[in-house]
Amino acid sequence: MPYIPKQHEKYDLLPFKRKNGGEVFEYPSRLLEKVNSLLNPEDYLDPYGYKSYEEYFERVDCVSKQFKDNPDKYDLFVEFKKVMLEMNCKEDWSVVRYIGPDDDNLFGVTNGKVYYWPTRKSNPVYSGVIDDEEYTAYLYPTENDLWEILEDPTGMAYNTIYNNGKNSISRKKLQFVLEQFKNAVEVDEKQS
Repeated sequence: MPYIPKQHEKYDLLPFKRKNGGEVFEYPSRLLEKVNSLLNPEDYLDPYGYKSYEEYFERVDCVSKQFKDNPDKYDLFVEFKKVMLEMNCKEDWSVVRYIGPDDDNLFGVTNGKVYYWPTRKSNPVYSGVIDDEEYTAYLYPTENDLWEILEDPTGMAYNTIYNNGKNSISRKKLQFVLEQFKNAVEVDEKQS
């Protein structure tokens, strides 16, 4: 069962995870890549498939013990855990309702559904939408006619939606990115 802060319990957040168990994570991909580069593949710390934050952070502690005698490497794990704890403080995450049209794509959003926009106090910028199946999707327009803010402890959602804050995405920008991605895939398929 995912952790849902008391003040967020009134919203229908993460229904798939609440029903089937498991936790959702926001994570620093570059720092995770550095940490994983020190490990054997069976020890990688990709935050998928964990039942709780506690289970995941116990795993981080367990894996990092092998580097106790190497301060430079061990400090990397300490930093990684610190950042992960900060990024996954759901009390700081914005809670938003999608009010735009349904998006039937693989990682689409649904009109009327409530989503988390993860953020952190030390860097309150938009980094995507966490849906109910553990994926973090970054490619959703953030325009104000698509989202209703329900909780916004850091002001990140307001800044993103109304002030075109850092990482905000317009429909036009999204369409351009998707076209570029489609063209790159087509070129790759032709070369294969």
